Formats: sequence, C-alpha cells, structure tokens
Amino acid sequence: MTSSSKRSKVSKGSSRNENFLSKDNETAYGRFSASKITPSRILIQSDINFQILPLFSSTQLSFILTLSHSYHKEMFLQFLSNLRVTPECTRLSSFVMQQKVTIDKEDLGTFLHLRTEGARIHTLIQEADISWSLVNDTLRGNKDKVHQPRVYTLLQNARIIQHVLRSSIIPKAGDRVNITPLLSLVTHLIMTNKPFDEAQLILDYIHSLSDIRHPQTKRKKNIALGHLVCYILEKKYNLIYPESPTEEPIFFTNASFRSLFHDPTVEGEESEGDKEAPSEPAPVPNQNAFQDMIQRFDTMETNFGQRFDQIDLHMKTQEDRHNLDMAWIRGQTDYINQNVAMINSYFAAFNSQPLSDQDLGE
Repeated sequence: MTSSSKRSKVSKGSSRNENFLSKDNETAYGRFSASKITPSRILIQSDINFQILPLFSSTQLSFILTLSHSYHKEMFLQFLSNLRVTPECTRLSSFVMQQKVTIDKEDLGTFLHLRTEGARIHTLIQEADISWSLVNDTLRGNKDKVHQPRVYTLLQNARIIQHVLRSSIIPKAGDRVNITPLLSLVTHLIMTNKPFDEAQLILDYIHSLSDIRHPQTKRKKNIALGHLVCYILEKKYNLIYPESPTEEPIFFTNASFRSLFHDPTVEGEESEGDKEAPSEPAPVPNQNAFQDMIQRFDTMETNFGQRFDQIDLHMKTQEDRHNLDMAWIRGQTDYINQNVAMINSYFAAFNSQPLSDQDLGE
C-alpha cells in the first residue's frame, strides 16, 4: 500500500509537461497554438525598384526590416505560453526548451540594433492631450483635431511607411483600409525625424500578446514577431529547435509598392504630346469604392485563413488518432512477442521442443 501510494504521488506530480512551468502555462499553450501566426514581411532593398529604406533613415529599424530568419513555431509558442513580464515591461522572462530565458531592452539594442531611448509610444497614445491636428497635418495635409482612420487619405510617404510598419514591425492582419492611432503616431514620428524608444515598442507589442492566454479574450488574435524572439534566443543562448523550421520568411515585392508609388508602367505609357500636369486626386466616392473592394478581398482572405486553420486542425486530429492507433498496435505486438518469448523459455527450461502443427493434428 505504501509503495502504491508513493507511485500514485509520483504520477500525479509528473503529469505536467516538462516544457511548461505550470499547468496554467500548459493550458495557455493551447490558446496560443490555436492563434494564427502573421509573418513579418522582409524588405530586401536590392530586390525592390522603389527606395523604401531611406524613408526610415531617422530610425534604427533598418536591421529588423531586413532581418531574414527562419524559426520553428513550437519555440515561439513555448516562449509565449511561459511568458512573464516585469511591471515596467522592460524584461521578458520565459521557459523555452526546458531552459529559463530572459529578453530585456538591452538585448534588443544589442542583437537587433534598436534605439533604447526616447518616447514610449504606448504611453504617448494614452495621453489625452495628444495633438491629432499636428499628426494629421503631417500624414494628410489637414489639421483635423481627431484621429482619421482611413488609409486612402494619407499622403504618399505616410502611406508607404505605415504599409511597411503594419507588415513588418507592428503586424496587423486583415484590415488594410483603416489605420490605428498607434500606427498613425509612429508614422508621424518617423516622418518628422523625432526619435522614439523602438525597443520598447517591440516589448510592448509582445506583451500585448499575453491577452490571448486569458479565457476572457473571446476574439481570436494573430501572433507575430516570432522571428525576432527566436533570433535573440539563438544569439544569446544558442537555442535552436532540433526540428526543421516551420516559419520561413516572406519578402516584399515590387507589386507591394507599385500602386503606392503610382508606377507609370502599370497605368499605361503616355505619348509625349499627351502628357499633362498631374491630375487631382480621384473623387472620394471612387476611392471609397476601391477601398471597399480591398476590404472585401481582405475579408475573403480572412475567411480562407480561418478555413485553412480548420483544415489544419482536422488533419492534426487525424494524425493524433493515427498515432494512437499505431501505438495500440505496437502495444499488442509487444504483448504477443512477450508471450511467445515466455512459451519458448518454458520449453527451453524443460529441454522440450514446441509442438508442431503436425503433432497437434495427430
């Protein structure tokens, strides 16, 4: 009874997966793994006909904009599931591949070459006295006193910068028609050459992903910036997942910027005599119709993404069921082999040969 009780206690204590620091973290892993990963687009300037990086010359973002790093999603999911953040959100602590790890602001400065001083964007955006008239003047050329969400009203450089930011550093999947206040503020600071705490922007974004672990979070979110986290863990701790990467980088193409730069090769070549002064912007109704079409395509993309998630889940369920069936078959095979070995040992002990089928027939 005593030994049985001890075995019982050991089995109960060992029920937690060794990749997690607590059962709550293991539960959170299920919520993170159900979220979709939004890959950050990588900008290789030599492969793009348009000059993009000069627009970010006032920042130190060029390294992470061009960082191409493959990683395994399991490593990132473990990091998020075990994530703990200091009250000031200057250090991220976690548990990855059964090893305690930390990523602090200095690490982002060292490994990602980001600015670690300046205004904190998430603090500025919460201030009630933020001057949206100044931001709108930079981004749209008007002085409206409230934030304007529509992307089509942005000036060309503002639209290009926010497009890169939302595709690489502040990933925002789905809605390409509207711009968030945070994204507007970052774009404004870049265009006015005002420094801000770039490392803290990344830390605050990763911290915001912690909301997914809470059951109260009903809406399914996307997770991103896994390539930055795994890159730092590899450089700082030499942590490399033993299996092949599951998340490969994707890159910006010329098509990503053609419409933003109004490439004449797309609009059709004009004869020398037909060239006129630049026309006025298209009427807002036409722009609205164009943006509505984009929104419909974004909705279709989201629906397709959800459908693919369901297919992936179904395939994973089938794979798990297959693995269970194969495990049961292997167990039965081992059981039969053990019985045959026991019978053979019995006959060997009595120096007797097993009965053949002919002997059994007689």
